Amino acid sequence: MKCYVPGSNVKVLGRTVHALARFGDELYLESLPDCMLLRTLNAAESAYAMVKFNKNFFSYFNFNYFSNEDNEGLKCKISMKSALNTFKSPTHMDKQVENLEIKLDPEACKLIFQLKCKHGIVKTHYVSILDCKAMQAVYTKDSVPNRITSSQRLLSETLSNFQSSDDQVTLEATTQSLILRNYTECSGDSLKIIRTQINLKPIEFTSYSIGTATTITFTLKEFRALLSLAEALSLPIQLHFETTGRPVVFIVHNGSTFEAHFVLATSKPDGATQATSTQNTTIERKRKETSYDSSARKKVHIDTDISKCLDEDSHLFNFIDIPDEIPVVNSLSNGKSFIENNINRSNCKSLQMENNDNGKENDDMDHDHIPASPTSKAMIKSVFKRCFESTFDPRAIRGVVLAEDSDSE
Repeated sequence: MKCYVPGSNVKVLGRTVHALARFGDELYLESLPDCMLLRTLNAAESAYAMVKFNKNFFSYFNFNYFSNEDNEGLKCKISMKSALNTFKSPTHMDKQVENLEIKLDPEACKLIFQLKCKHGIVKTHYVSILDCKAMQAVYTKDSVPNRITSSQRLLSETLSNFQSSDDQVTLEATTQSLILRNYTECSGDSLKIIRTQINLKPIEFTSYSIGTATTITFTLKEFRALLSLAEALSLPIQLHFETTGRPVVFIVHNGSTFEAHFVLATSKPDGATQATSTQNTTIERKRKETSYDSSARKKVHIDTDISKCLDEDSHLFNFIDIPDEIPVVNSLSNGKSFIENNINRSNCKSLQMENNDNGKENDDMDHDHIPASPTSKAMIKSVFKRCFESTFDPRAIRGVVLAEDSDSE
């Protein structure tokens, strides 16, 4: 294959490659006797794009230039990133490039793009061929009951009302109106979601024919990509769709040299969930409150203050370590073993054990009464007890020198 693209059409080819790059990571090129096809498919296989450049799009076109046989043309697959490197800044390519030569030799492993720019500058890009095969999608666009033709400006202004974070859009088509709204998952909090809905009347479209009222949902990323291409080329957009689960086809063409088909998979919108999402959120909150109440009722053996503290800082259970010296008491009467702990009620973050002052064995401990942990002030007084006595006289302590004076040197 060998062809020449005039400078005015190089800009169109460049914008097409950039639009296809938002669909897939690989570009399929196929040369036919009367046209050249560019195809791509996204990773999820839910969006397909095909662009056809007719023979009159080129100043010179020969689909079997390197072969004398009358075959069906050549096919190849290249990386989309390599194609983007060839068509950098497509907005100004018509002012810089005089013509583009594309060559594909069946014996070679490279696809050649040669840009002849002004002032005698020639840029040649050798793109590696990943595979020698073509891709074809099966879809229907002629026998569908619903057809709409719209200007790209109307749809662009409509999508400008949606958030950039919206992933999908729901299209509800009836004979009286066309409604577009953002699709939201029911798992999210409805109070934090911005809902957008646009109602368009049939008179706003170039043509509007709805044979079967339906509601479909498709991705916004690819929809914005095809819309940007139609806006750059100032071409209208045709919508062909059936019912939920069947693909929707967007067609952009100028009637003679250029035609693009964008096929997007559709899914069933959960309209009931979206309409009652606020009620579901309220129900979910009530369920959480009920679960909290039930969990509180299970802890009847824990003191009320301790239970309240543990509910506020449940992560404390991950940091409490039980010391090894905590005695284990075995009860032979009921066959159960347990550990006696004393929980500090001031912060619920430490576990302490109080032993009896009489020095008895652990088996003789009074399990019905466990003394409370001393406060910080009580512990200080117990250590410095004599210092707080009113009759204490430091001069009365004589005898053994506990700390000798340091050397004079």
